[in-house]
Amino acid sequence: MKIDINGNGINIEESGNPNGTPLLMGHSLGCSVRMWDPQMSVLEPQYRVVRIDMRGHGDSDAPAGPYTLDALADDV
Repeated sequence: MKIDINGNGINIEESGNPNGTPLLMGHSLGCSVRMWDPQMSVLEPQYRVVRIDMRGHGDSDAPAGPYTLDALADDV
C-alpha cells in the first residue's frame, strides 16, 4: 500500500502477527521490500512486520533528487 509521506508515495507492506512486536525493515541501496521475502516465514508468526520501499526504490515514488540521508530518515 502506498502512503503519502512528505508529498511522496512511499510503499509499505505489513504482515505477520497483528499482536506481535512491530519490526520495521528497510532495505539496502538498489533493493526493495522483496529482499526480505526469504525471512518472512520465520518472522511473521512472532512479529508484526512492516517493510518499506525507500523513495526511488521498489513501488515507492521516485521524486527528483537529491536524496539526503535526512530525507530518507524522515520518510521512515
